Amino acid sequence: MTGRAHRRIPAVLVACLVLAALPHLGTGAAAAQAVTSLWSVVAQPAVAYGRPVVVTGVLRHAGVGVGEASVEIVDVSGATGRAVLARATTRADGRFTATYTALRGGLVRAEVRSTAEHGAATSRDARVTVQPQVYDVRVDGDPTTARAGATRVVTGRLHAGLAGQRVKVERFDGAAWVPAAHSYARADGTFAIATPTVGFGTRAYRVVVPATDGRVVKVVATSIGTYGGLVDRYTSAARCTGAAALDRTGCVPPPSFVAGWAGDTQGAYACYTTAVEAPVRSCRSGSTRPDALRVAVTGDSHAAMLLPGLAPLLTDLNWSLDSYVARGCVLSAPASPADPCRSRLEDLSERLENGRYDVVVVTAYRGDRAPAAPDPRVAAYARAWERLSDTGTTVVALADNPAIDAATLACVDGAVTDGRGSTAAAEACGVDRADAFERTDPVPAAAAAAHVALVDLARLQCVEERCPAVVGGVMAYRDTHHLSATYTRTLAPYLLESVLEHL
Repeated sequence: MTGRAHRRIPAVLVACLVLAALPHLGTGAAAAQAVTSLWSVVAQPAVAYGRPVVVTGVLRHAGVGVGEASVEIVDVSGATGRAVLARATTRADGRFTATYTALRGGLVRAEVRSTAEHGAATSRDARVTVQPQVYDVRVDGDPTTARAGATRVVTGRLHAGLAGQRVKVERFDGAAWVPAAHSYARADGTFAIATPTVGFGTRAYRVVVPATDGRVVKVVATSIGTYGGLVDRYTSAARCTGAAALDRTGCVPPPSFVAGWAGDTQGAYACYTTAVEAPVRSCRSGSTRPDALRVAVTGDSHAAMLLPGLAPLLTDLNWSLDSYVARGCVLSAPASPADPCRSRLEDLSERLENGRYDVVVVTAYRGDRAPAAPDPRVAAYARAWERLSDTGTTVVALADNPAIDAATLACVDGAVTDGRGSTAAAEACGVDRADAFERTDPVPAAAAAAHVALVDLARLQCVEERCPAVVGGVMAYRDTHHLSATYTRTLAPYLLESVLEHL
């Protein structure tokens, strides 16, 4: 092998073997010493089932390319010996290209038989790996209504040439993958596997095409959520308390409520960044299982107030939640290079985009002043949210809650005696719906512009034309625009149910 010939063939993939020409090919000392060499290379050693495998190479005799020679590409890994996969004829310079369809993996090489013009030669074996592909994996049914233990059907498609191939569904049990169900590919390659579910919330499953007939195993990850009855699961102990009172008919709320709502944060700000110039802190809570749904909540102090309601439910749901909550500078595109939020926003966007989250929930305070028209926050929010959505993360924007006024807070104070508030006495405390939503919320418009999901829970905060301060025997606010932690605990099941509709 000359240095020049070596440079012409990629070193990683080259397969070669040089054999001496057979004695009958020539007479005299020069002919006896002539050498026939055959090189071949597989363009793509790992290939999907049914796709073409391209083998190229060159045949030389006495250092000169041999044209019009017949080359066979053979599989030599079978128990029954060699099997011809393809044939090709060399061009004038001795080079050739042969193509065959990948149906099984194994050892492949090029061979030429001895003729009057050249000797027999064989290239070195090259291993070709063939892997079946699984397309269009889906899980039927609605995760918001499917209950734990229900059977869900996992569907998908293989290459039609794999009809009859066994396909398995495995479930992750927290420590290892265990069999869940199996079936076989139909004549057209499609499959449908009835799969029993285990447990409430999100669980990791995977579709497995076992290694067989010279093909390597193929695994496609998926997840199955069983969230049926979620609201009842988390509100059954207090069916008419808080937000549940506006969801159910015939409710009689608790006769009294606890005062001291101004300090009702319950750890909402334990991981909260106040300095605008500082990167947003992130804290993780919930499930530690490797198959947990990856969730992030980001926004300002209104987003922080959601956390006390979500935190107690996360492990049961098998959700792992990262919080990114801070004063101002909500996830958005910086307005300009001089934007004081620029450094924080760029850092926040990068972390969320690289976080491989299944879902990110974002919300923000609508503000207490009328914004310019058009509101510049809409476009800024939309650009950042759309970019995050383009990474494959489901972005759910939560419309801001209604606001009340100082007179309403004073009214509630008047219903309190000895640390307890009278629910009946506080019924008159509230604001007109038009006043509660007087300031335009940029979140819905930004969600529409970014083509991301929008959740609006106003129906659980207002009735008809009025927004009460006390809902279902719970003081819903801790000031004029922040919800209380006690109330967000009653609101959380409904928020989760709404988010799940978009997963």
